[in-house]
Amino acid sequence: MQLLFSFAISDAMLSARIVGVNMLRFFLYTALALNFSPLAVTATDRYGAWLLEQPRSSMRTLSFKQSVQLNNKIETLELGFICDQRKNSKGVGAILIPFDGTFQNDQDVIPVLIQKNADRYDPSDLLQNWKNGTEYIFVESKDGVDELASFMKANEMDGAQSVHFVFANSPHEGPQTSNHVAINVSGFSKGFDAFQMACASPQ
Repeated sequence: MQLLFSFAISDAMLSARIVGVNMLRFFLYTALALNFSPLAVTATDRYGAWLLEQPRSSMRTLSFKQSVQLNNKIETLELGFICDQRKNSKGVGAILIPFDGTFQNDQDVIPVLIQKNADRYDPSDLLQNWKNGTEYIFVESKDGVDELASFMKANEMDGAQSVHFVFANSPHEGPQTSNHVAINVSGFSKGFDAFQMACASPQ
């Protein structure tokens, strides 16, 4: 799968630069670029567990990645914030790419609970509706991104090491289960502030 994605990246990313491309297609291309692109990335800065990158002249990303060995393969999960700096767009969104093969759900809208504690609910926990990209989930509204970033910043300031994303996994066969993804928030506040400044800078 990764090899096929690699061949598709170049054409996909060129298409995404066309003025007027819709946000859903933009985030599809960006999700592939974040996790699979072999192309060079410039302007990389690290903020704790987070990387601020510029994979294209009009695109900035802030991402956390975690790699583990599953079934004798190295798999990577990623939470990425993306902005499109083109004059007529200024789009912003977030994408969560779970470990390969761990997410199956046919629903268009995926309720996502973002928790401060892995093992118990807190009244300050955040519930959002994300969209289904088949192998990943994403949110593309500025309000949704700002709400998520504020929650993660607040938890980092409170001394938390991570926040926890919980969402349904509904395989075609077998019972429904939950995906639990832990995201390290170390360095997120400074990284997101730098991300916003970079996104606001003129092209």
